[in-house]
Amino acid sequence: MSYIIIVDDRVTNRKIWAQMAAKVEDDVEIETFSNPQEALERVQRKIPDLIITDFKMPEMDGAEFIRRFRKLRFCVDVPVIVVSVYEDKEFRYEALEAGATDFLMSPIDQYEFRTRARNLLILRRQQELLKKKASSLENELVYSLRKHRQAMHGSRRQLITVIDTVPAMIYAADTEDTCLFINQYAANYMGGDSVDFVGKSLSEVFGTEKAERDAKFDADILTHRESLPSYEEVFIDQYGVSRTFLTTKSLLKDPEGGEDTVITVSMDITPRKLMEDALRTAKEASEAANRAKTEFLANMSHELRTPLNAIIGFSDLMLEGKLGPLGNDRYSEYANDINSSARHLHGIINDILDLAKIEEGKLDLYEEEVKLKDMMLELTRMLSDEAARRKISLETDIDENLPNVLADENKIKQIILNLLSNAVKFCKAEGRISVTAELLYDDCIQISVQDTGIGMSEEEIAVARSRFGQVHDDTHTKPYPGTGLGLPLSIGLIELHGGTLEIFSEKGKGTKVAIVFPSARTCLPAEAQ
Repeated sequence: MSYIIIVDDRVTNRKIWAQMAAKVEDDVEIETFSNPQEALERVQRKIPDLIITDFKMPEMDGAEFIRRFRKLRFCVDVPVIVVSVYEDKEFRYEALEAGATDFLMSPIDQYEFRTRARNLLILRRQQELLKKKASSLENELVYSLRKHRQAMHGSRRQLITVIDTVPAMIYAADTEDTCLFINQYAANYMGGDSVDFVGKSLSEVFGTEKAERDAKFDADILTHRESLPSYEEVFIDQYGVSRTFLTTKSLLKDPEGGEDTVITVSMDITPRKLMEDALRTAKEASEAANRAKTEFLANMSHELRTPLNAIIGFSDLMLEGKLGPLGNDRYSEYANDINSSARHLHGIINDILDLAKIEEGKLDLYEEEVKLKDMMLELTRMLSDEAARRKISLETDIDENLPNVLADENKIKQIILNLLSNAVKFCKAEGRISVTAELLYDDCIQISVQDTGIGMSEEEIAVARSRFGQVHDDTHTKPYPGTGLGLPLSIGLIELHGGTLEIFSEKGKGTKVAIVFPSARTCLPAEAQ
């Protein structure tokens, strides 16, 4: 069973990541933490196989969490995936320098997440297997060498034969760095026979760089009388190929009180490292492709807006008859269709531009004190005719004393209008939509839109939160047009205000979407502060 820890201060993210992590493998144990410090305390009692953590957290950011985690015993090689909504490469660099294994952008692509997490868990199991094999081998060798020390010279060929069958480089040297023995597996890497290397210095066997490294580590072991943790090292084989080994060194005591030595066991992990490099390259390529797509959308959107403005302007003139009548009622109908379609396309392009700016961190807020209550009433009135036409009951429960909020008024309108439009679009005929706005106990303001529409499964919610994500269901959603921009754009806009957007839905029973403004944006009356 794989044990996965999820760390994020947002409950929605924890739920979504936990649901996706549960599908990585058949048998997975998952624990979630909102506080990084609690996760660190838990790790000291039980080592995870994989950690998934947010980067931006209030009490401790992802980089600091990873640095502290890596300092814990047995946690140096546990894979860590960092998830963030921020595309700034400095965040990725900071996370990777702190010890992160992988980096994903939120909202997460489910297939990419499962594939990367599954690969890291496979690598983790392979690494643990290598450690167990190395540890088992070390114990066996120590036991054998201690028991048969007196007979070592007489049964040298037998011992070498046994050691030669082990698929790892095994060798030992004395305090003068002279090779006492080396198995044939190691000799093969260096292009010779084991008997050719015995009696030579380690620099003659492996080269100066590795010999100096071995001498330093061996001296530390002999001085402190204890083994060192496993470490990775790189050196060149007989064909000039750079290979990576996981090396473990252990103190081998002489049972007769003679000179102790250090036994070294190195296992070739080059395939694993190549896989890690391939994963890293694939991640970088994916990030580059994502940036290119964003830039393309932004550039194309700018190019399209200029002719669209002309189309909208000229069709307005035609509809208003500024230069005289059109002469035929059909022309007025066509001009109205042109104007309506152009404005619709103009709105989609603006959404794409806003989403691109959010991803690049370039969308600015023009903050002012917004009368939230008046805005909510205005927007529900705007949708009331469409709701009535579809025989949908539109109910409002807005706190009479709802405080104002410090925000960008246009962007907040955009968020709420998106939520209301979606509710009307996906609500069933004769259904009900409830709109509430209230001040919470912690001075946060919550606005929620709940409908009795078609609803979504957990998997469909994750799709809906993604850019251009549209939930496809032959029985329901195909009749409803849309670009899939509204929800991710609303998420990005509310997060720009420091708030959150959560979705609660059940297939066939409806959906509730709640946005929460942080208390810092609530404009409380002076007497209430």
